[in-house]
Amino acid sequence: MAAIRFRDLVKTAGTPEPKSLWADPRNDRDFMRAIKQRRVLTVVQESRRKDFGELGFHQRPNALYFVFPKPLPAEEGKVIGIKYDLAEPGAPADEISREELNRAGKRKRAEVQQPKKVEPVVKTFRVAIRQVAVIERTLEIEARSKALARARASELMKGTKFDVSKAQIENSIRSVR
Repeated sequence: MAAIRFRDLVKTAGTPEPKSLWADPRNDRDFMRAIKQRRVLTVVQESRRKDFGELGFHQRPNALYFVFPKPLPAEEGKVIGIKYDLAEPGAPADEISREELNRAGKRKRAEVQQPKKVEPVVKTFRVAIRQVAVIERTLEIEARSKALARARASELMKGTKFDVSKAQIENSIRSVR
């Protein structure tokens, strides 16, 4: 698998047009035609790595697609050195003339209605919280070893009442479902 520079692809296959997929690509005839003609480059955009390309269409969550005017090389390879300034921004799919825009605006103004108020959807969540009361005290215990002192302190704590009014309270949210 050889590495190909993006600049070299632009020289051989022409200036690409960026394409973002907002819907199922099977519904876009032009894009599907470009896939079949091997004119699509998948650019992987990961946060901790430099962007790189893969020849062909590979549907991924963090990907941008470049559609070239000419077919790309048939061999497999990784495309490096992605320079976004070498791509041209695409034209809008449906261009509207000024006349159509003015006519549509006049129609809209004639049909002005009060917007419907949308009530916010209220959901019920189960929130697990933790409240911890902390009291720190220092005891002086005579013993032959740390382990025996720890055991003796544990016995003394069992019989001691816990005064919550003197405690430091720590609140935390554990989960929301």
